[in-house]
Amino acid sequence: MVSLECELLSNQLVAPGHHVMQVAAPEIAREVLPGQFVHLRIPRTMDPLLRRPLSVMLADRVHGHLRLLVRAAGRGTEIIVGLPPHAGVELLGPLGSPFPMPDAIDGAATGTDVLMVAGGVGVAPLVCLADAMRGIDDTPYIRSMFGASTEDMLVCWTELAARSDEFYVATDDGSAGEHGLITDVLAAQLKRGQARVVYGCGPTAMMAQVARMCAEAGVACYCSFEQRMGCGVGACLSCAIGAAGGGYLRVCKDGPVFRADAVDWEAMTSD
Repeated sequence: MVSLECELLSNQLVAPGHHVMQVAAPEIAREVLPGQFVHLRIPRTMDPLLRRPLSVMLADRVHGHLRLLVRAAGRGTEIIVGLPPHAGVELLGPLGSPFPMPDAIDGAATGTDVLMVAGGVGVAPLVCLADAMRGIDDTPYIRSMFGASTEDMLVCWTELAARSDEFYVATDDGSAGEHGLITDVLAAQLKRGQARVVYGCGPTAMMAQVARMCAEAGVACYCSFEQRMGCGVGACLSCAIGAAGGGYLRVCKDGPVFRADAVDWEAMTSD
């Protein structure tokens, strides 16, 4: 983990309220693993006061660049996405636990395929994961699914599709792909019986459903959480979620990637 003052190389609007920012951060780009994140702040200002956690969508180790997907969800992220190219940003990272590769998962199913389920900006860490899998010797067969409210909100879908052997889309309004929920697509894919592991990132309700479906199918499932956090290093507990069997998990330190059966999903969705 290092703290770097970096140059913002580009800032591109890719969908309403969504930007892809390319940052020069060679020390982090060389070390970051799929599923890890960076904590961003604007140097020499207290506005916004707290850092913002951002998933790494792609890491270019050769040129030392990171690509970050940012959704303007409040005043702080609105300030961040408004930064011009060549502005300075401060990054702390890489932080958190990464996704395990399929061959490192104890008790994984005997299937051959990897399934990826993305919802909204949850596509970012899955792009990074799929990209990394393309670089290993025993490349798995990747079936990816992306769900959004409308076609406009299928942010960076081409990045995931290009790294997948099969790619499926579902939208709430039917404007692209299947009309319905992405979990309906997952149900059909699980019935094919070839899944070794499922990786998911997106809204909590979606991930809870994915976790339940995988448990019923006997397929290992790992979920990456997007959570508000203060420190990013496990000290403040502002990002804590319930653990299965009691206690809590720190998304920033213990996660953001968790095996699905480690999470108390009932507590997560009770509100």
